[in-house]
Amino acid sequence: MLKPPELLKIELMANGMKITEKAKNELTRGGKIPLSLFEYATTSGIPLQFHNTNIFINSHFAEGFCKNAKAVLDFNDNSFSLNFEGKSIRVESIPLPSYFDKKNKKGKEYGWFAMTHTDRVRISPIAGCSFSCQFCDLSYSSKYKKRDVNNFIESIEIALEDPILPAKHILISGGNPLPKDEKYIDRVYKKIIKSFDEPVDIMMVARKDINYVDELYSWGVNELSVNLELFNQEIAGKLIIGKNKISQQGYFNFLKRAVEVFGKNNVRSILLIGLEPIEDTLKGVEALSKIGVSPVLSPFQPSPKTPLSQVPPPNKNQLIEAYEKSLEIVKKWGVKLGPKCIPCHHNTLTFPDGSEFYEYTK
Repeated sequence: MLKPPELLKIELMANGMKITEKAKNELTRGGKIPLSLFEYATTSGIPLQFHNTNIFINSHFAEGFCKNAKAVLDFNDNSFSLNFEGKSIRVESIPLPSYFDKKNKKGKEYGWFAMTHTDRVRISPIAGCSFSCQFCDLSYSSKYKKRDVNNFIESIEIALEDPILPAKHILISGGNPLPKDEKYIDRVYKKIIKSFDEPVDIMMVARKDINYVDELYSWGVNELSVNLELFNQEIAGKLIIGKNKISQQGYFNFLKRAVEVFGKNNVRSILLIGLEPIEDTLKGVEALSKIGVSPVLSPFQPSPKTPLSQVPPPNKNQLIEAYEKSLEIVKKWGVKLGPKCIPCHHNTLTFPDGSEFYEYTK
């Protein structure tokens, strides 16, 4: 049975929220900083933590699907609250890092190379992407370009030491490299891991050579995320342009080897909710769980720069069905819904269950 804060998180994922003027004034420090950086579809919102819980949400507020939102973020008596259906739940806002608009010696904003969300700093070695997935804005918002790894080192250092929102761990993701740039991305992986003591996770596309997993492990990668995204092959063929050429079997070959090397529950894979029938998503949860991969349920969020900008996110009932049935599936196979990091649940349909699997990065 889902608890009230969990149901409210699902409501926010489906319909977003409205923000009162008092809350806007507090969040922006009287208009001195933006409400959100609108940096990426799944992080372009207001990150919140439900008071006295381990529940995090990145709640959208400005997108078109939020215009009929019934949940309202307010600020009174020095605290934020979410008001919904006559009830009020206290929440804490998670601020933007202080470095978001600061520049390095070359005049480039640190935020161009790194950005912190909750307790994780993410870097994207490739601007743009070699693929053109219909739901992702990477290839539509930036031209393909390799970025200087030294800028990442400096930006991560700034993020880890940020006085307002210090990062606790590192995620390397971003656009997929062209085949000729795979050696470059490998150099970035190795240098970042070597330069920092903090855990480094990698989110990447499966490679044909499954033994590449062994190299990643030898370099010191903490956890691996290889995102299947859609299980229905007909729909994937239309929406995952470029990425689907690897084939679903290629993905599962790579994921099986990753579990063999990194261990059960140390490899995860995102499945998007809302772009295929729920029954297909659940088949994906089953297939991933069966081989020891932690499925990550990520509700589709439309981005204005993509071909799917007018497609609404999944509704509340769809999210509840996907979550509850996925829980039954992962329990059967002895895995958990990912990710492990509790603050990183802010843009995933995940709730801690009190077990040691879910944790805060120390």
